[in-house]
Amino acid sequence: MKPRALRPARRRVLLAAAAVLPVGCAGPQFVPAPAGAVPAPSVRIGQRWRYEEINCHNGERLAVVTAEVTQVSPQLRVSLTEANGRRRDDEVYDRPWRVVEEPWYDYTQIFDRPVPLVPEPIASGAGGFTMVGYRSVLGRDYPLVWNERLLARGWENLRVPAGQFLALRIERIVQFVHIDFRREESVRKETLWYAPQANRWVQREWNGEYVIPGGDFKQIFREDWVRWQLLDWRPA
Repeated sequence: MKPRALRPARRRVLLAAAAVLPVGCAGPQFVPAPAGAVPAPSVRIGQRWRYEEINCHNGERLAVVTAEVTQVSPQLRVSLTEANGRRRDDEVYDRPWRVVEEPWYDYTQIFDRPVPLVPEPIASGAGGFTMVGYRSVLGRDYPLVWNERLLARGWENLRVPAGQFLALRIERIVQFVHIDFRREESVRKETLWYAPQANRWVQREWNGEYVIPGGDFKQIFREDWVRWQLLDWRPA
Protein backbone atom coordinates (compact mmCIF):
# COMPACT_ATOMS: atom_id res chain seq x y z
CA MET A 1 0.00 0.00 0.00
CA LYS A 2 1.39 3.36 -0.98
CA PRO A 3 1.88 6.00 1.73
CA ARG A 4 -0.50 8.93 1.79
CA ALA A 5 0.14 12.50 2.82
CA LEU A 6 -1.38 13.32 6.21
CA ARG A 7 -4.56 15.38 6.12
CA PRO A 8 -3.99 19.17 6.28
CA ALA A 9 -5.42 19.44 9.81
CA ARG A 10 -3.04 16.80 11.09
CA ARG A 11 -0.16 18.41 9.21
CA ARG A 12 -0.81 21.72 10.97
CA VAL A 13 -0.78 19.96 14.34
CA LEU A 14 2.49 18.23 13.52
CA LEU A 15 4.19 21.38 12.32
CA ALA A 16 3.11 23.22 15.44
CA ALA A 17 4.38 20.38 17.63
CA ALA A 18 7.71 20.33 15.81
CA ALA A 19 8.26 23.99 16.65
CA VAL A 20 8.91 23.04 20.27
CA LEU A 21 11.46 20.32 19.55
CA PRO A 22 14.82 21.17 21.16
CA VAL A 23 17.57 22.33 18.82
CA GLY A 24 20.02 23.96 21.20
CA CYS A 25 20.53 24.85 24.81
CA ALA A 26 20.27 28.63 24.46
CA GLY A 27 17.78 30.75 22.54
CA PRO A 28 18.80 32.84 19.53
CA GLN A 29 20.68 36.07 20.14
CA PHE A 30 19.89 38.10 17.03
CA VAL A 31 22.07 40.96 15.79
CA PRO A 32 21.71 43.55 12.98
CA ALA A 33 21.84 42.22 9.42
CA PRO A 34 24.87 42.96 7.24
CA ALA A 35 24.74 46.18 5.28
CA GLY A 36 23.31 45.84 1.78
CA ALA A 37 21.95 42.81 0.00
CA VAL A 38 23.71 39.50 0.63
CA PRO A 39 25.00 38.02 -2.65
CA ALA A 40 23.81 34.61 -3.77
CA PRO A 41 26.17 31.76 -2.85
CA SER A 42 28.90 31.12 -5.40
CA VAL A 43 31.29 28.18 -5.18
CA ARG A 44 34.12 26.82 -7.29
CA ILE A 45 35.77 23.45 -7.80
CA GLY A 46 38.24 22.82 -5.00
CA GLN A 47 36.43 24.85 -2.34
CA ARG A 48 36.42 22.84 0.87
CA TRP A 49 34.84 22.82 4.32
CA ARG A 50 35.75 20.46 7.18
CA TYR A 51 33.22 19.64 9.90
CA GLU A 52 33.04 17.70 13.12
CA GLU A 53 29.92 15.57 13.49
CA ILE A 54 28.54 15.38 17.03
CA ASN A 55 25.89 13.19 18.66
CA CYS A 56 23.97 15.78 20.69
CA HIS A 57 22.33 13.10 22.85
CA ASN A 58 25.66 12.32 24.54
CA GLY A 59 28.20 14.80 23.16
CA GLU A 60 30.21 12.11 21.36
CA ARG A 61 32.18 13.10 18.26
CA LEU A 62 31.00 10.72 15.55
CA ALA A 63 33.29 11.75 12.69
CA VAL A 64 35.27 14.49 11.00
CA VAL A 65 33.96 15.04 7.47
CA THR A 66 35.47 17.06 4.62
CA ALA A 67 33.06 18.50 2.05
CA GLU A 68 34.75 19.50 -1.23
CA VAL A 69 33.30 20.88 -4.44
CA THR A 70 34.18 18.48 -7.27
CA GLN A 71 31.74 19.63 -9.97
CA VAL A 72 29.76 22.80 -10.63
CA SER A 73 27.97 22.01 -13.92
CA PRO A 74 25.48 20.75 -15.02
CA GLN A 75 24.88 20.06 -11.33
CA LEU A 76 26.83 21.12 -8.27
CA ARG A 77 28.43 18.09 -6.62
CA VAL A 78 30.13 18.11 -3.21
CA SER A 79 32.07 15.02 -2.14
CA LEU A 80 32.05 13.94 1.51
CA THR A 81 35.06 12.11 2.97
CA GLU A 82 35.67 11.09 6.57
CA ALA A 83 39.05 11.54 8.25
CA ASN A 84 39.72 7.80 7.88
CA GLY A 85 39.24 8.05 4.10
CA ARG A 86 35.77 6.50 3.99
CA ARG A 87 33.59 8.11 1.31
CA ARG A 88 30.00 9.04 1.94
CA ASP A 89 27.38 9.70 -0.71
CA ASP A 90 27.86 13.03 -2.49
CA GLU A 91 25.72 16.09 -1.95
CA VAL A 92 24.07 17.05 -5.25
CA TYR A 93 22.46 20.44 -5.99
CA ASP A 94 21.01 22.15 -9.03
CA ARG A 95 22.75 25.29 -7.72
CA PRO A 96 23.96 26.49 -4.32
CA TRP A 97 22.18 25.53 -2.05
CA ARG A 98 19.13 23.85 -3.57
CA VAL A 99 19.52 20.18 -2.79
CA VAL A 100 18.66 17.29 -5.11
CA GLU A 101 20.44 14.46 -3.27
CA GLU A 102 20.71 14.82 0.50
CA PRO A 103 23.13 12.47 2.35
CA TRP A 104 23.18 14.13 5.79
CA TYR A 105 20.22 12.29 7.33
CA ASP A 106 19.91 8.67 8.42
CA TYR A 107 19.93 7.65 4.74
CA THR A 108 20.46 9.47 1.44
CA GLN A 109 17.33 11.00 -0.07
CA ILE A 110 16.79 11.92 -3.74
CA PHE A 111 14.19 14.65 -4.26
CA ASP A 112 11.90 14.87 -7.28
CA ARG A 113 12.85 18.54 -7.60
CA PRO A 114 15.33 20.78 -5.77
CA VAL A 115 14.63 21.71 -2.17
CA PRO A 116 16.06 25.02 -0.90
CA LEU A 117 18.30 24.89 2.16
CA VAL A 118 19.01 28.64 2.01
CA PRO A 119 16.22 31.10 1.13
CA GLU A 120 16.22 33.50 -1.79
CA PRO A 121 16.87 36.29 -1.00
CA ILE A 122 19.27 35.58 1.85
CA ALA A 123 17.55 37.77 4.39
CA SER A 124 15.75 37.64 7.69
CA GLY A 125 12.08 36.71 7.22
CA ALA A 126 12.61 34.99 3.88
CA GLY A 127 11.35 31.45 3.41
CA GLY A 128 8.47 29.41 2.08
CA PHE A 129 6.65 26.08 2.01
CA THR A 130 7.82 23.21 -0.20
CA MET A 131 5.91 20.02 -1.08
CA VAL A 132 7.91 17.39 -2.97
CA GLY A 133 8.33 13.68 -3.31
CA TYR A 134 11.56 11.88 -2.55
CA ARG A 135 13.06 8.48 -3.08
CA SER A 136 15.56 6.65 -0.94
CA VAL A 137 18.78 5.03 -2.10
CA LEU A 138 17.40 2.00 -0.24
CA GLY A 139 14.85 1.73 -3.02
CA ARG A 140 11.13 2.42 -3.57
CA ASP A 141 9.35 2.50 -6.92
CA TYR A 142 7.24 5.52 -5.96
CA PRO A 143 7.94 8.84 -4.21
CA LEU A 144 7.41 9.40 -0.51
CA VAL A 145 5.98 12.60 0.97
CA TRP A 146 8.25 15.49 2.07
CA ASN A 147 6.52 18.72 3.17
CA GLU A 148 8.59 21.46 4.78
CA ARG A 149 8.39 25.01 6.04
CA LEU A 150 11.58 27.08 5.80
CA LEU A 151 12.08 30.39 7.62
CA ALA A 152 15.15 32.59 8.07
CA ARG A 153 14.76 33.78 11.66
CA GLY A 154 17.54 36.35 11.83
CA TRP A 155 21.27 36.99 12.01
CA GLU A 156 23.51 35.74 14.81
CA ASN A 157 27.16 36.07 15.73
CA LEU A 158 28.01 32.39 15.90
CA ARG A 159 31.26 30.96 17.24
CA VAL A 160 32.34 27.53 16.00
CA PRO A 161 35.80 25.88 16.04
CA ALA A 162 36.67 27.62 12.74
CA GLY A 163 36.07 31.05 14.31
CA GLN A 164 33.26 33.58 14.64
CA PHE A 165 30.84 34.22 11.78
CA LEU A 166 27.88 36.46 11.10
CA ALA A 167 25.37 33.79 10.14
CA LEU A 168 21.72 33.67 9.11
CA ARG A 169 19.74 31.27 11.28
CA ILE A 170 17.50 29.18 8.99
CA GLU A 171 14.90 26.84 10.50
CA ARG A 172 13.20 24.00 8.63
CA ILE A 173 10.22 22.03 9.95
CA VAL A 174 9.43 18.88 7.97
CA GLN A 175 6.49 16.47 7.95
CA PHE A 176 7.36 13.40 5.91
CA VAL A 177 6.77 9.72 5.31
CA HIS A 178 9.76 7.65 6.41
CA ILE A 179 10.92 4.70 4.36
CA ASP A 180 10.34 2.54 7.46
CA PHE A 181 6.55 2.29 7.23
CA ARG A 182 6.28 1.30 10.90
CA ARG A 183 6.97 4.97 11.63
CA GLU A 184 4.02 7.32 11.57
CA GLU A 185 3.68 11.08 12.10
CA SER A 186 7.36 11.66 11.39
CA VAL A 187 8.38 15.24 12.14
CA ARG A 188 11.88 16.63 11.79
CA LYS A 189 13.32 19.99 12.76
CA GLU A 190 16.55 21.28 11.31
CA THR A 191 18.51 24.49 11.81
CA LEU A 192 21.29 25.76 9.55
CA TRP A 193 23.50 28.76 10.19
CA TYR A 194 24.53 30.11 6.78
CA ALA A 195 27.58 32.41 6.75
CA PRO A 196 28.13 34.47 3.57
CA GLN A 197 31.83 34.68 4.43
CA ALA A 198 32.15 30.90 4.03
CA ASN A 199 29.47 30.55 1.28
CA ARG A 200 27.95 27.69 3.25
CA TRP A 201 26.56 26.73 6.62
CA VAL A 202 29.05 26.87 9.46
CA GLN A 203 26.75 24.88 11.73
CA ARG A 204 23.89 22.53 10.99
CA GLU A 205 21.70 20.49 13.33
CA TRP A 206 18.67 18.22 13.07
CA ASN A 207 16.47 16.02 15.22
CA GLY A 208 12.93 14.76 15.20
CA GLU A 209 10.23 12.45 16.50
CA TYR A 210 7.96 9.73 15.17
CA VAL A 211 5.26 7.37 16.41
CA ILE A 212 5.06 3.59 16.29
CA PRO A 213 1.47 2.54 17.13
CA GLY A 214 1.01 -0.29 19.58
CA GLY A 215 -2.38 -1.65 20.59
CA ASP A 216 -4.46 0.97 22.39
CA PHE A 217 -1.60 3.45 22.70
CA LYS A 218 1.06 5.03 20.54
CA GLN A 219 4.68 5.28 21.54
CA ILE A 220 6.78 8.33 20.64
CA PHE A 221 10.40 7.81 19.64
CA ARG A 222 13.21 10.29 19.11
CA GLU A 223 15.29 10.39 15.95
CA ASP A 224 19.00 11.00 15.89
CA TRP A 225 20.11 14.42 17.15
CA VAL A 226 23.18 15.43 15.18
CA ARG A 227 25.18 18.64 14.85
CA TRP A 228 27.92 19.59 12.37
CA GLN A 229 30.31 22.42 13.25
CA LEU A 230 32.86 23.94 10.91
CA LEU A 231 36.47 23.18 11.88
CA ASP A 232 38.13 25.03 8.99
CA TRP A 233 37.47 25.97 5.39
CA ARG A 234 39.40 26.79 2.24
CA PRO A 235 38.30 28.86 -0.74
CA ALA A 236 39.11 27.52 -4.19
